[in-house]
Amino acid sequence: MMLTTAIKSSSRRMSTVAASLAASGDAVPSYALSAPAPTVSTLSNGVRVATLESKAPSSTATVRISSIGSRFDKTGGESSLLASSLSGASGREHISIPLGALTAPSSDALESLKAAQIAKLNNLSYESQMLDQLHGTAFQGDALGNPLEGTAESIASVSVDDLASLLAKVKGEDVVVVGTGSVSHDKFVEEANKALGCLSGGGSKAVGSVKDKAYFVGSDIRIRYDSHKNATIAVGFEGASWTDAKAMPLALMTTILGSYTSSSGIGNNVAASMCQEVADIAHSISAFNFSYTDTGLFGFVTTAPDNMLDEVMWNTMPNLVRLAHGVSSEELARAKLVLKTQILSSMDGEIAAGEEIARQLQTIGRVMPLAEALTRVDALAMDDVKAAANEVINDQDHALAAIGGIHELPDYNWIRRKSYMLRY
Repeated sequence: MMLTTAIKSSSRRMSTVAASLAASGDAVPSYALSAPAPTVSTLSNGVRVATLESKAPSSTATVRISSIGSRFDKTGGESSLLASSLSGASGREHISIPLGALTAPSSDALESLKAAQIAKLNNLSYESQMLDQLHGTAFQGDALGNPLEGTAESIASVSVDDLASLLAKVKGEDVVVVGTGSVSHDKFVEEANKALGCLSGGGSKAVGSVKDKAYFVGSDIRIRYDSHKNATIAVGFEGASWTDAKAMPLALMTTILGSYTSSSGIGNNVAASMCQEVADIAHSISAFNFSYTDTGLFGFVTTAPDNMLDEVMWNTMPNLVRLAHGVSSEELARAKLVLKTQILSSMDGEIAAGEEIARQLQTIGRVMPLAEALTRVDALAMDDVKAAANEVINDQDHALAAIGGIHELPDYNWIRRKSYMLRY
């Protein structure tokens, strides 16, 4: 497949290559129809084991646990510390680690992990910090708003017992193990049983269930530094859970809005309309769509000079609201191509494929065939986008987190009034 970079494109217009691909009528390519499906087995204690065999010379193993993550932290930061101790990564509702014994670190090892974690916090980008703060204000009072990595104060107070308590709560149904590459399913199941067969049965209930639903709160948090010449702003609306019918349209909406960074050199020749309009006044902008068990967060994060914030918000908000009224067919076709490329990329390579298979098993309860995923994207119509945008964005409360030179950032009510158009 040849990837073509469009050096110049007119406003809201696809590249010639994209247009020809969209008009070809070959919605599902043959390689998607013939893509191998993973083999899935379930151990007696509920642990799900999946393998995707290939002719790759190597193999990888991924363990995803859905009962550990910042949403389940009691002190703050213990899930991230535990994942680090097991050479893994943590999220809000899961951790991903290599296959092996689930054990808490020693006291000495924990102190080293704490120091590394605090150093990591000090080096977080403003964008990462604002996305964390955005969750905190959007889901204030709920565990989903817990800091992803904890805080320096909470990390310092985490004990070995806190980590052991997290591990003690892990049940078989909370765990998915995926092997990819040169791997035999039967042998991999044996290895998974040796490592995780000791877990007790039970665990998470049906896909999409949660004990206490997180409620979205329209609010903002602003951290002002007049000495800063730039500001980073994250704006979010209540999105969709993994199993919500709006999940796919919202994913498509992020590709319609697109992303841009001034270091790319493409300037206002970027394809997405919103990015074109802020290319000369913002350093970067990117749409995001986070899905969780019971809710989600949809919006954008941008970094811009302190004297351009009013202009940035003036241009970005109408582009969000425009989704509820319809975009051009060219924009929709381009966005579908981008989304399908992202879907294909998620299965590119042993590590990426393993993580994606584990994610799907835990979030939607099955592995969606590649052909089905591409077909679902092609089946999306303008009405689907408009319906999702109308429910999520149009005249809806938002959450905002901002840091830096934000003296020119409009207040909450100004931005709230830009969430709808005066059309009759």
